[in-house]
Amino acid sequence: MIIEILKALAKRTEMIETLSLNKSNYIRKTDDKGIYVETDSSMGKFRRGEKTTPLELIPFEFIQHAWDEFASKRVASKEDFVRTKGRTSFIMSFFAELPFVKVVEEGQKTAISLIEFKTDELPNEQIHKVITFIEEVIAGVYQPEKLSEQLEGNEYRIKSRGRQDLRLLGFLDQNQQQNKELFKEYNQSSNQKELLRKLMLQKEYFRIALELLGLLKEHSPKEKKRALIVIGKLIVRNSRGDNLMVDSVAIERTTNLLEWLKYVELIDDSYSPNIQVNMQKEHQIVNTSIHEKLLYIMNNYVSAKIQPFGGNQIGAYVRNNVPREFKNLLFLNDQYTVTGSVGQGNWASVPWIAIMNKEITTSTQRGYYIVYLFSEDMKRLYLTLAQGVTETSQEDMLRRKHEIRENIEMIPKVKKDDDLYLGESSKAKGYALSTAAYIEYHRDSFPSEEVLINDLEQMMSYYERYIEYKNEGIDKAEVISNKSDEEMVDHIHSYISNKGFYYNRKEIINLYLSLKTKPFVILSGISGTGKTKIVKLFAESLGATADNGQFALIPVRPDWSDGSDLIGYRDIKGEFQPGPFTKVLIEANKPENLDKPYFVLLDEMNLARVEYYFSDLLSVMESREEKDGEIVSAPVVEEVEVGKLLLRNNVFIIGTVNMDETTHPFSPKVLDRANTIEYNDVVLDDFGFLRDDSDVDAISISNEQLAGRFVKLKDAFFDHEELVREVTSLLVEANTILEPIKAHFGYRVRDEVCFYMIYNNEGQLMSFDEAFDYQLLQKVLPRLTGNDLKTEEALKSLFRFCTGHEWSDDGVDLMADEGRFPKSARKLANMIPKIMHDGFTSFWGS
Repeated sequence: MIIEILKALAKRTEMIETLSLNKSNYIRKTDDKGIYVETDSSMGKFRRGEKTTPLELIPFEFIQHAWDEFASKRVASKEDFVRTKGRTSFIMSFFAELPFVKVVEEGQKTAISLIEFKTDELPNEQIHKVITFIEEVIAGVYQPEKLSEQLEGNEYRIKSRGRQDLRLLGFLDQNQQQNKELFKEYNQSSNQKELLRKLMLQKEYFRIALELLGLLKEHSPKEKKRALIVIGKLIVRNSRGDNLMVDSVAIERTTNLLEWLKYVELIDDSYSPNIQVNMQKEHQIVNTSIHEKLLYIMNNYVSAKIQPFGGNQIGAYVRNNVPREFKNLLFLNDQYTVTGSVGQGNWASVPWIAIMNKEITTSTQRGYYIVYLFSEDMKRLYLTLAQGVTETSQEDMLRRKHEIRENIEMIPKVKKDDDLYLGESSKAKGYALSTAAYIEYHRDSFPSEEVLINDLEQMMSYYERYIEYKNEGIDKAEVISNKSDEEMVDHIHSYISNKGFYYNRKEIINLYLSLKTKPFVILSGISGTGKTKIVKLFAESLGATADNGQFALIPVRPDWSDGSDLIGYRDIKGEFQPGPFTKVLIEANKPENLDKPYFVLLDEMNLARVEYYFSDLLSVMESREEKDGEIVSAPVVEEVEVGKLLLRNNVFIIGTVNMDETTHPFSPKVLDRANTIEYNDVVLDDFGFLRDDSDVDAISISNEQLAGRFVKLKDAFFDHEELVREVTSLLVEANTILEPIKAHFGYRVRDEVCFYMIYNNEGQLMSFDEAFDYQLLQKVLPRLTGNDLKTEEALKSLFRFCTGHEWSDDGVDLMADEGRFPKSARKLANMIPKIMHDGFTSFWGS
């Protein structure tokens, strides 16, 4: 049966990326023989005439051998695939696409593992009996915690099975205590079936079953059921032992499961899902050692505090290792951000680990969130629903605390009092005051991994219930939209096209990634290519307009010689008069606006010398750092009239430039700090984008969706080490070519190229080579200018680097177009003849 599942998976999958190196494997065809795969390597051999076809057949017999090796190991790294060497990377990545397989870290190696469950995570009883039991508990006929006192024999067995299913759905906890809020919601619901449907969809095994049924949509009901039984026997263990589920139990539990899914109309009579099943998976490293990591902090923090703060190992552990561990939990999806802190510059008296819903806050200084608070003596740890202290008044804090305690019903284990004790410091007392609810743990009797995860999931449910409570009555049109990177790009591109302007989708992707990499971008090109318009429409598509103050167009004047025209100045009376940029910062710095993106367009940026009027802002940009999960800077302005204004990560600066005799060139200082995007291509006779007469509305987004997360390479390195090393090796090659002409670049360029490549990889927006090509063109080539033989030789070497061919006047266009980095190659193909024939060349004049 597994081969039938894998065949169905192959037919629905277009591309597989290897887990380690993100190499693309395109599935072009599947038949009874096997899977036909095309790779960059096989296509290259085909083009060079070394192969008669770019496709490579991977037979199903070969895949069956690989599956047998994996299933026997259950957790397998590359070395465990002995009979299937040569295609192991593809095989592992392909198996990882199955809904019941996950990617894990085994030692220092990437591995794949079967996801395991217990029989109690599958339905014990028929659905109508479970519903009857729910109604009996509501009516007071039975008390789940006293069931053994009320019933005996076969009747007790049936009801106890129903009681287990109530635990599965969340009506009861592990101690048989009732979730009164959920019972109340069920009793008062006008659509109880819909509520049960929602509860089932929260369970991972149910979701896996739906994905499998969707995968086997073309198969018969009998085959679908058999597939669920086979997979159940593979991944489900007995709740009261370690043995895998036997055939009789698998048949019974699967029958119940299908009945449950049919009852709530998640599947039809042929067992096909009635909802769209998403087979895309993000391959995350899945480990569960939260118990170990929290205890490590409690056991080592006090001794660490007597050591120097800078570079201390436990700081990186709390800031990086621990949040990564929490993000492996399935219920902490991309909707949440996890941040840890041991202080900024000095040791914190109370270190913490916060879990924040991005729609509510991305900074612990404001809003409300789940946070682990360690007591000063490290003897106690509190899992809390708490609030930001720094930017919340005490009056608002107490009001919200009372609101949570009064309106969100919680189990007795969660305390709603003010007896939490963190220590005697002002921070400890402030954090305690902000806490609305908490669970207390003692180091000497620290709970198990399972208890910690269950408690966190419970607290997260209270957090989300309070969010729902606060959102009741809010106009849905005002709710911020959350989209994937690909959906964001599609929306922006559709919006701009709908307005009657033509831009290639890759140009939108590039602008999107460039802004995410660093919120300073330069758009260059000939007049009339729509540089100003694309920025205005880009911002408008995301809900940022001049009317709501989130978009500002600032025309640069030729007489600007310092920052006063942009930032502001003191008048003759000594009063500060804010400039147009400062007026944007005033709004962008308001706490209620921190999650909104603000776009500043500096039109005709180089009519004045950029280094003169923009130097202060360039310096402030480089002062950016992460504090409490937020990227902030040194003050741009600090005046009594406007307060202290920072360049936060919700402000995006875009400059448009024309390079002609009326404008000023850019210095390396400016070019190093921006992605320079050229818009010179004009397609006057393409009218296809004008035919779509459907309206595309703007959406309002959270700034979190557009803003980058990284300031220093260290922030990204550990999660993306292989990609960073691959990108850096290419940059080293380019730098080696440029060093003889003193045009080589430094760490800033390396870091920002890596960030761009990481964001592209996360969003799966372009291939590796396409994305790196854009970065060569925008971060490396704009620096190049010269009039000597060494410059000519360097440019030709770069051309060889981009194309794999030596420079030749004959066939240069073909070489450029077929090269690895064609955009950069074409630019070099324009620059090289100029230095050969005119004795001088420049990026800007080509």
